[in-house]
Amino acid sequence: MINPFETYPQTFAAILRKRHTCETVMLYADDDIEPNGEPKLNAQKKEHWVREECAEGACEYCHGWQYNEWFQEKPTDPEVQELILKQQIKVDLAKKVKRKKYNELINGADKNNGQLITLCIDKGYQQVPKLAEEIISVIIKADYDCLLDAQATIELYGKSETELLPHVHIVTKKLKPDGAVAQLFRRKFVKDKYQVYRVDVKTLPYESAEAYVMGEKEGAKLAATAKDKEYRLKNNLQDIYDLTA
Repeated sequence: MINPFETYPQTFAAILRKRHTCETVMLYADDDIEPNGEPKLNAQKKEHWVREECAEGACEYCHGWQYNEWFQEKPTDPEVQELILKQQIKVDLAKKVKRKKYNELINGADKNNGQLITLCIDKGYQQVPKLAEEIISVIIKADYDCLLDAQATIELYGKSETELLPHVHIVTKKLKPDGAVAQLFRRKFVKDKYQVYRVDVKTLPYESAEAYVMGEKEGAKLAATAKDKEYRLKNNLQDIYDLTA
């Protein structure tokens, strides 16, 4: 389903800028009609308002009280662009709500299951913060149909605070098999551009996966989590990124 306000913004801009014109129709007056229904000789049609409000002088459009259906006065270009943006957002939100309801309906058996998706980044890459945020941005824009209530975090350390292993963790409700999700992310991100060399997908209860992404870990991983938090703070990274808000 396309978002028409994104696909045809100029068309909608032209519509929004146009003054409302009340509809009229050309008709013969009653006195100009013969008993047989035919117009009298030399009778001429006259313009009549279609809506009673116009004829009665109560129309907000043809009497200048309202510019069109969206604006009281002639809109400026920024006002038109703002309204188009609002409509784009409304359509996107409606699509997400519809998709969420559909996924919840067809995935009832897995409604309590989640998936932990891990994208491993080459530890030799120097711009990990920028790259990881770019990966997350791409995922958000792609609006993948395998993600629902999905959140992500960027971590630099592995099983301990001394093991350098940059990666992105994603938690999502389970909508598709692990293999299908892994294949999707591998095709997109296992490329030189993103420096991702491995994609892992694991099924587990959603609450457990969410807690893991939130940093609820034990033992040596807990110390690594603290270092990850320091790393994110130092590099102006968010602790949690909402992927499907």
